[in-house]
Amino acid sequence: MAESIRGTVIHVIDPDDIDEHDLDPVLAERAAGNYVTVCRRGGSPSLIQRVWTVLRGGSIDAVTVVTDEAYADGDAIDVDAAPTELDGVYDAT
Repeated sequence: MAESIRGTVIHVIDPDDIDEHDLDPVLAERAAGNYVTVCRRGGSPSLIQRVWTVLRGGSIDAVTVVTDEAYADGDAIDVDAAPTELDGVYDAT
């Protein structure tokens, strides 16, 4: 079942560079010919949200999305994606 993923792109791995990264073999196979996009779910938090997260000892909610579209660090992403067998990895291709 597809989910709406909204967030801010933290890092992108180009399809030509996938072999240069130490990815899980299942993720590398799924991403063949596509972009691996790591994003912060929900977008960029405000300063107050960041402080609150630090005080609570929390962390950002990062997800990985396999896409056929190129994104750059800092871009906003809004896609419908299906969860994969890997925890925190979604397929939007």
